[in-house]
Amino acid sequence: MKPALRVMLCDDAGERFFGEGPCRLLHLIEETGSLRSAAAQMGLSYSKALRLVQHAEKELGFALTCKTIGGRGGGGSTLTAEARQFLERYEAYRDACVQTSRELYSAFFPASGKRHLLLTGGRGSGKTTLAALSLAPETVDGGVVRFEPGLKIGYVEQGFQNIGTGSLWQFMLRSCPEIVTMREELAALEALSAQLEPGAELDGVLEEYARVTKRYEHVDGYNYEAFIKRVLIGLGFEEAVWDKTAEHFSGGQKTRMMLAAALVRQPDFLILDEPTNHLDIAMTEWLEKYLQEFKGGLLAVSHDRAFLDNIATRILEMEGGHLTSFKGNYSKYLVQKELQTATLEAAYASQQDYIARTEAYIRRFKAGIKSKMARGRQSQLDRLERMDAPVQHEEFALRLPPAPESAERVLILDNLSVGYGDNVLLHDIDLVLRKGEKVGLLGPNGTGKTTLLKTVLGELPPLKGTAQIGNRVKVGYFSQSYERLAPKQTLLDNFLVEYGFTEERTRSLLGGMLFHGDDVFKEIGTLSGGQKARLVLLKLVLDGANCLVLDEPTNHLDIMARETVEAALTAFDGTVLVVSHDRYFINEIADRIWELEDHRVCDYKGNYDFYLEEKAKRRLLQAAVPSSAPVQRKLRLSR
Repeated sequence: MKPALRVMLCDDAGERFFGEGPCRLLHLIEETGSLRSAAAQMGLSYSKALRLVQHAEKELGFALTCKTIGGRGGGGSTLTAEARQFLERYEAYRDACVQTSRELYSAFFPASGKRHLLLTGGRGSGKTTLAALSLAPETVDGGVVRFEPGLKIGYVEQGFQNIGTGSLWQFMLRSCPEIVTMREELAALEALSAQLEPGAELDGVLEEYARVTKRYEHVDGYNYEAFIKRVLIGLGFEEAVWDKTAEHFSGGQKTRMMLAAALVRQPDFLILDEPTNHLDIAMTEWLEKYLQEFKGGLLAVSHDRAFLDNIATRILEMEGGHLTSFKGNYSKYLVQKELQTATLEAAYASQQDYIARTEAYIRRFKAGIKSKMARGRQSQLDRLERMDAPVQHEEFALRLPPAPESAERVLILDNLSVGYGDNVLLHDIDLVLRKGEKVGLLGPNGTGKTTLLKTVLGELPPLKGTAQIGNRVKVGYFSQSYERLAPKQTLLDNFLVEYGFTEERTRSLLGGMLFHGDDVFKEIGTLSGGQKARLVLLKLVLDGANCLVLDEPTNHLDIMARETVEAALTAFDGTVLVVSHDRYFINEIADRIWELEDHRVCDYKGNYDFYLEEKAKRRLLQAAVPSSAPVQRKLRLSR
């Protein structure tokens, strides 16, 4: 059961002067043409109904009814124009309050079942801060952060904490101290029971052993190692690296370790800050499946739109210092957000028009015969709760210039093998990238995506075969490591040196990428990943390339920035070869997929959705083939 909400308006003393009763009364006056008849239908005396109207008029500062003369009844009452306008505004306000109340009630008093809240918003909106405050309630500036007593919280932040010494496996065994402690308790109780003679003391030990065992079974302690193995494999840690010293893993691997440890602890409520940042598509899909089955609560900060679509039951948006709740996943949020934005913009424009008209009326009549009415209007205006202007987002401008003419065959891969020395990552690649195609290069981490790009660019020699760039092809390269950015240089110096523009021109270009004022004097090494990405994207615009080779261009970008990049690449008439784990991004821009699988490159002539459909068809075909029959792998699939 959800409580009903009643909306009433009160004066400065807290006394009600308008609500559902007076609202109904005014409607009946309009219908019947008589205050007396309206009062009778509501079961009110005429004098009480009159007092209700007069009290509201006093507080509002204008007349609600006026007398009529003549007609079938010989006269009566009707509503003033101001009353009709006020009723319209009050009912719209009431309905908005009721809807908001329902949303808030669902957020604070959830029904039984899992709730997956996904937090999104622009850069610097406070998403990570809000997630962190959940675990440090003493640091909030106001209000209260409260969890149910005994609730087990899991938190995985961006980056990684000190993981200590020992192997990956030892780190994971320590992830759930509760299980480790119970195992030690059970071992001690077993040893003690073996030393005791039958009697009261032994009975007490056995009772305690039964109690600990019951708790141990409740947390599934007997399957602890099996669960660890499941999580490690799902997050890309093969058994061969389980004995590797944990501190020797890369930063991205350590972040995945922290995520694995949080999942193994099986918390009641899980808080994740950008959990897909260091996951490839296969790992992300595994995590999605795990979280879909997760019975606890989830609050995740993410810019991964496919992840938001597949996991969220509610979207929390941080915008303009406010938190707004939207029911459903990301796609449903977009529909609701569009409607909300249009409604708020219309309401704001309407209020601004009303304020302007009222102020004009006051200026015109404040010293004349209608001065009392003007004062009433002023009183009404003073009490008006003014709406905030709709939030205007400042986004960078990214418009790629028209691509210069190039050969039809932009890239020719002929019997190509790539790798390092004896380590062959990919072999027997025979593919042609044609002018105007946009190819998404997919594959798990470590399969050779970046190695293939570097071989194509001539930074690495092929192990076999050739990678030939076509005639008149000018390549623009976006590297994950931002190699074109000198960390010790300022933004201004970096662009002045590379392009030789005037300082005024350079400042204008950087301003278009949201670097204003003294921002241009910052050292590049101090910038965030998203800021560095914007600088490299600007260089791609200035380079005037007709073939873009992009290695994870949307990493560290928020959703609005990703949409900006998508729009620019979609409008670009040149050729694109892009590595990305962002499924939503790939689906939007790619018209062809190259997937790295089993040391080969499989070619799919379509977007990401088409690729998934073809993969599903292939799995069905393979399942239909008798196990004794050889399975023929198709390297090229097309419509």
